[in-house]
Amino acid sequence: MKTLLSILLVVAGCFSLAACEESGGGGGFVPTGDILAVSAIPGSNVTIEVGGLAGSVPPGSTIEVTNLDTGETKTSSGQGDESFPPVTFTGDTDDEFNVLVTDGGTIVDDIVIGVTLLSDSVQQNLHSIGQFPTAIRIRGNRAYVVNGGSNNIQIFDLNQNPPSQAGTIVVPPGSNPFDIAFLDNTRAYVPNYAGQSVAVVNVQTRVCEVLIVEAGHSGDTQPCLAVQVIAGNPFEEPASITIAEGKAFVSNNNFDPTFNPAGNGFITVLNTANNLLVTIIEASGANTGSMLLFEGGLYAVNGGATIFDPGTGTFTCNTNFPPSIDLINIQTNTVIDTIDIPLSPQNPLICLLNSLAATSDGFGYMGLGLVGSLLKVDLISGDVINGTGNPIVITDTTGLNNTSPVAIRDNLLFTTLFNSDQIAVLDTNNDELNPFPYMAPFPAGIRAFDPDANLFDGVQTLAIRPGIPGVDFQGPDIFFITGLSTQLGSVDTTLGLE
Repeated sequence: MKTLLSILLVVAGCFSLAACEESGGGGGFVPTGDILAVSAIPGSNVTIEVGGLAGSVPPGSTIEVTNLDTGETKTSSGQGDESFPPVTFTGDTDDEFNVLVTDGGTIVDDIVIGVTLLSDSVQQNLHSIGQFPTAIRIRGNRAYVVNGGSNNIQIFDLNQNPPSQAGTIVVPPGSNPFDIAFLDNTRAYVPNYAGQSVAVVNVQTRVCEVLIVEAGHSGDTQPCLAVQVIAGNPFEEPASITIAEGKAFVSNNNFDPTFNPAGNGFITVLNTANNLLVTIIEASGANTGSMLLFEGGLYAVNGGATIFDPGTGTFTCNTNFPPSIDLINIQTNTVIDTIDIPLSPQNPLICLLNSLAATSDGFGYMGLGLVGSLLKVDLISGDVINGTGNPIVITDTTGLNNTSPVAIRDNLLFTTLFNSDQIAVLDTNNDELNPFPYMAPFPAGIRAFDPDANLFDGVQTLAIRPGIPGVDFQGPDIFFITGLSTQLGSVDTTLGLE
């Protein structure tokens, strides 16, 4: 959303727009089994965890792990799922480890392994992208990167390594496209944040076919082939879009010229058969942005607002606009319930909700625009589990960072950390951060390797490629974009095990 991009650029300052050299790389050890020694980045005197994935050892077995370079030995034991909890060493990523597994006095495994580096699973600077990228969406074997400052959508073929650019869709100048949602394999809808419009684009011919605008629209409509005019004021900073039941639901931040809420947000509903206005749904809160379809309902996040003090350069939550989540009936186009999320005086930076993602059993996780933390709600009962007073902390609740977006596959949640250039992993079964073998966030930019660096890439948002890695496709399964160095990157979360 608009506040997010503005805040992050203020935090970054002017020094961070230069192109960035690729960081990282390690010993190049490729794991061959389910018993791993893992470290985040190469180096000496670093943390190394040695553990076993499910199916690696007999339940109840004893595991002795010895660092062959230092002689230090630690023990673990086999669990019911045939894994074993990791043991932690401080060492060199060139070290080797002997893993001895015994079951009832019988040796069942005696192996020597090297260190797997999370940084080796990350590829940076795969391709340059446009100015002020706002979103990346994956459909099939293609990734679509929405570039707000460049007024275009870049299309990348993910079956190529590295991904090759398959084309570009251009929208009118000054549009500031912000999101994209697919009607089918041919057409997609793109909300234009500054253009106060929605573009209907053909992703096969890469042409803007229709620009949907309000009456009195004075902006440029080229290169769109046709214009659809809607009476009234249907768009005010359209930020996100979801398509369901033959309708396009467009969330609107509804900001004034100073980027403060002009009132509550709203959702514009368009008929995708004729692109005419169906209705406008008034939201219960301000800064309506991310939306999620779950169990036949549409959940819309009202992110709230912040106050910026130019004298001190600091942000605080605006208590006049607390966040909330509206549940919308997509048949009747009405708000039928609201989950209120009160602000916490003890955590003045826990606000500005953005991306919402849900587990299969209905737990919704939300990223935050100011700090490296997450909130959690029960979408079915409406209960707030981890609110502003007890967030799930990834990096900090007092220093500026950003968790956006939140993406979930199976039981694993992935989120980008803008200021620290990382991609964090959370086990949604128990909300454990850095579950083995992801013993630390994936390093995806300059600051992940040097936390004190002045320059950083600004790892901004990510998308998970659908399907099973190694079965439905080869290569990385997560693709991310950076907001400052404006590059496409990828992560292979299998660590080379598939």
